[in-house]
Amino acid sequence: MKILLVSGFLGAGKTTFIKEMAKNINLEFVVLENEYADIGVDGDFLDEKNLNIWEMSEGCICCSMKGDFKSSIKRIYSEINPEYLIIEPTGVGMLSSIIENIREIDNNDIEILSPITLIDITSFNEYLETFNNFFIDNLKNTGKVILTKLENSSHFEIENIKNEILKINNNLEILTTDYRTFPKKWFGEILNKSIDNKIIDKNFSLKTHINLRAFSKENINLKTMDELGLFLNKLVNGDFGKIYRAKGIVKIDGYWGKFNLVYKNFEMEPITDAKGPKIVIIGNNLDIENLKNI
Repeated sequence: MKILLVSGFLGAGKTTFIKEMAKNINLEFVVLENEYADIGVDGDFLDEKNLNIWEMSEGCICCSMKGDFKSSIKRIYSEINPEYLIIEPTGVGMLSSIIENIREIDNNDIEILSPITLIDITSFNEYLETFNNFFIDNLKNTGKVILTKLENSSHFEIENIKNEILKINNNLEILTTDYRTFPKKWFGEILNKSIDNKIIDKNFSLKTHINLRAFSKENINLKTMDELGLFLNKLVNGDFGKIYRAKGIVKIDGYWGKFNLVYKNFEMEPITDAKGPKIVIIGNNLDIENLKNI
């Protein structure tokens, strides 16, 4: 069983990348989805027919859920034994610790592939400063970086971010083109490159993950587009605390839709169906009492 880690900070586009990879490769995958909150949202979006979704919620597989994480991998191996297991961490866990946790599993049939890290260039500069340890850990221990959300950035801005990344790890391959334009062959090559057997680089910090708070709720009271728009603007403006990530499924004016909020930007799009409304918000100093009234 080959394991591919698709890492990246909150909202970098990990789930979208996994969906695109599944579309381009005619293979059966198991996806282990690690949600920081106690309600999973991303698993609902991974609806490709060749994906078998396993969810681990309310914790981080690099630390608090370390034991459950290793047990889940062992169970997936024994019950399904897929050719490929794709792991999507929470977006706040340290990649070095996750790799170490997998290496502790005593099974010669498990092979770790070279990890992929996605970076949202619209929030990179602020998040690099605020969550420096996370980005250094990911960039020191990943095999390939894919820059996302390139649409509104100039060539100059993209090159500046690329150079900042290379200052941390000058051996990295950094992709600055939209991966959705890549041929199927490129996605297949990802699944054939093993991780280097180097010592994990984590000497720069004793911290294992970022401490943020998560709020989640089902049965959302947002019923109209005006109500949803007002709520999202309040999140961006800091009315409910410092929000780094929000995502959810809502039924607006009788139609299902999903929204994503990263940093100070949000987007909404329709979906055909859903199991029910739900929302997840991750940040600092969250106003939990007012969020409960959503």
